[in-house]
Amino acid sequence: MKVAFPAQMRRIDGLIIERGVPSMLLMENASRSVLEEVLKYLSVKEVAILCGGGNNGGDGYAVGRLLLNAGKTVSVIECYRPSTPDTIFNASLFVSLGGRIHRFEEGTAESLLSRADMIIDSVFGTGFHGELQGKVAELVEYGNGLKSIKLAVDIPSGVSGFDGSVRGVAFRADKTVTFGAGKVGHYLHPGRDYCGEVVVRSEGFSREILDGQLDSSVIDEELVLKLLPERPVDSHKGTYGSVLVVGGSEIYTGAPFLSALGALRSGCGIIYTYTPPGAAVVIRNNLPEAIAVVGKGSHIFRDDLDAIVELAKKADSIVIGPGIGRDEETVETVLELIKIFSKSRMVLDADGLYALSKDLTVLSHTEDILLTPHPGEFRRLGGGETGLKSLMDFCEKFRCRVILKGSSSVLCNPDGKLSINIAGTTGLAKGGSGDLLSGTIGSFAAQTGDLERAAILGMYFMGKAAELSDESDASNTASSIGKEYSRVFSCLVGRVRGEKHGIGT
Repeated sequence: MKVAFPAQMRRIDGLIIERGVPSMLLMENASRSVLEEVLKYLSVKEVAILCGGGNNGGDGYAVGRLLLNAGKTVSVIECYRPSTPDTIFNASLFVSLGGRIHRFEEGTAESLLSRADMIIDSVFGTGFHGELQGKVAELVEYGNGLKSIKLAVDIPSGVSGFDGSVRGVAFRADKTVTFGAGKVGHYLHPGRDYCGEVVVRSEGFSREILDGQLDSSVIDEELVLKLLPERPVDSHKGTYGSVLVVGGSEIYTGAPFLSALGALRSGCGIIYTYTPPGAAVVIRNNLPEAIAVVGKGSHIFRDDLDAIVELAKKADSIVIGPGIGRDEETVETVLELIKIFSKSRMVLDADGLYALSKDLTVLSHTEDILLTPHPGEFRRLGGGETGLKSLMDFCEKFRCRVILKGSSSVLCNPDGKLSINIAGTTGLAKGGSGDLLSGTIGSFAAQTGDLERAAILGMYFMGKAAELSDESDASNTASSIGKEYSRVFSCLVGRVRGEKHGIGT
C-alpha cells in the first residue's frame, strides 16, 4: 500500500486542482467519506466536532452539515477561527442549515464533549508539527478521558504526519479516516497508537497522479506476493542460492545458529556458517542442514580472513555480525571483510554494526549493503540521533540501505524511499530476533539477487510468523518464530491458488 509524506500529499492536491478539480470538491469528497464511516456506528446519535481554522477544520464543518442532514445532533466547537476560503464557506454553510458553532469563550466545550456519543477531531491535519498548546491541548486531553467513540479526520491532532512523533498531548482515536493515501505518520510509533484503525479513502484522487508521486509503502500481503520468489517444480538446491553467515564468539554461541535457521526456513538452498568452535557446536547439534565451518580461535580474527574469503566464493549473499562480539581484533577483521566484500550482497547486523561505527568511511566502497540496526545501534551510527529524518539523511549521505528495527520497522534506501513493516507482535521483543531477521534477509537476497526486495520479504516474514504463532507473545522465542515461516508460506501460496481459481480470500 502506497503511503505519502505530508509534503507529497500537498503536491498531489495541487496537481489535482491544477487539472480542474475544485478544492471545494475535494473537501466535499473527504467529508462524505467521513460521514460514511460515522454512520457505521449505529449507536451514535449525538456528535461533537472539534474544528480548526485550516482545511482540516473545513472538513469538520462539512461533516457537521452532512450529519445534520442525516438527522444527528451535532455540536461544533471552534478551536480556531476559520482562516481559509473553503473552511470559511463550509462554516457559514453549516450555520445556514441550522448548525451552531460553539466558541471557547462560551465555556461549554467540556459539557458538549461529555454528552456526545462520538467526538470527531478536525483541528489539525497531516502538516501539523510541534505541540498542542493551551485550551486545545486541555480539551483534547479531556476528550481522551471520555468513553465516547473517537474519530480523527486525516490524522489525530498532535501527531506528526511525517514521522508519527507526538510531543505532549495528542487526540487518541479509535478510527482515523484519511484521504488519497495513508501518511507515513499513521504507521510509525507513537503516532500509530493514536490513530486506531486507519481507513484510507481515495475518492476524487487520480490513481495516475498518486502512483506517479508516491514511492514509499506499507508492506502488505499484496506487495509481498509480487516480490516472493517462485519455486519451479524442476528446481534443485542451487536454484535457491546460498548464504554465508559469519559470526559467533565465545559468549554469543547461539546468534549465528538463529541467523542460519532464518535462512534455511525462508527457502535458501545452501547455508554456510563460519564461526568459532563453540558456535559451530550449537549449529551442528541443532541445524544439521547447515555446513558449519570452524574458525581458528574463540572469536573471529585476522587469521580467519583467507578461509572466510574462500568460503564466500560459494555464496550468493553474506551475513556478517550475528554474535560476533567486540574484541578489538574482531572489529578490525569486520572492517576488512566489508572492504573485501564491497561488491557482494551483504547484510551487516549486531556487533558488525559496532565495528562499522568505528570507521563509517568503509561504506563508501560498498555497492550492495544493508544495515539492520535497532535504535541503540543506529544512535551510534547516526551521531546520537534515531528519528526518521536522521535515518533518511544517513542513507542519502552514505548511499546505503538501512532497516531501523522497531515495533514498526522501516527500510530506507539512498533515495529516501521507505518500506514500513507493521506486521509483528511483542513476541519479537526478545534477544535473537535480529539474528533471525538477518539470516532471513540473506536468504531472500540469495534467492532473488535483490537486497531491497529481500529486506521487504524478510521483515514481513518474521513479523507475520510471530502473528501466526500459537505461542503467547510473552513465551515466544526467535527460534520458535523461525519455525513458523512455513505458515507464512502456506498463507501466501493459498491466496495465490485461490486467486488463480477464482476463489475469494
